[in-house]
Amino acid sequence: MSQLTDQFIDALRRLEGDRDVNAMASLFSEDAEVANPLIHRENGGTRAASEFWSQYRDAFDDIRSDFRSVRDADGVAFLEWHSEGSIDGQSFHYDGVSVLEQADGKITAFRTYFDTRHIPNAHTRSGNGAGTGSKRNGNAASNGSQGQGGETGPDEMVEAQREAAEQRADGGYS
Repeated sequence: MSQLTDQFIDALRRLEGDRDVNAMASLFSEDAEVANPLIHRENGGTRAASEFWSQYRDAFDDIRSDFRSVRDADGVAFLEWHSEGSIDGQSFHYDGVSVLEQADGKITAFRTYFDTRHIPNAHTRSGNGAGTGSKRNGNAASNGSQGQGGETGPDEMVEAQREAAEQRADGGYS
């Protein structure tokens, strides 16, 4: 396992346990890409990484990730993981794979893949449940949730999770 991959795992544990976003964001390059099934930000750098990881942590009451398998090859790391936690007292667990691309000691791209159906609606620290509010037309992947360079609003992940949950409730998911 590369030193940067070790640092990423340590920073994720600090983020999940202590809400230390800076440790995670500092690992990313100034033009880094961050993405998950709900959000994709190209060339957003440390600012986008900071927002991405802050929104990730704020979506959960508690969260803990454990890594089953980690492989590094030619500047790319593949991390298979299992996460569990709670949102508004509702327990959940889910599995996924994350891909880290690295160059010059920094993460240049982070992409993670998981089934969103296994995560209850997210919420924000302000207490607004993600299952509330009005439904917008379209789905999260096609109506502009894919921001460029961190130009999106701070509740983008919560809104994308809300829309995905509403689609599942309506019997559809894309």
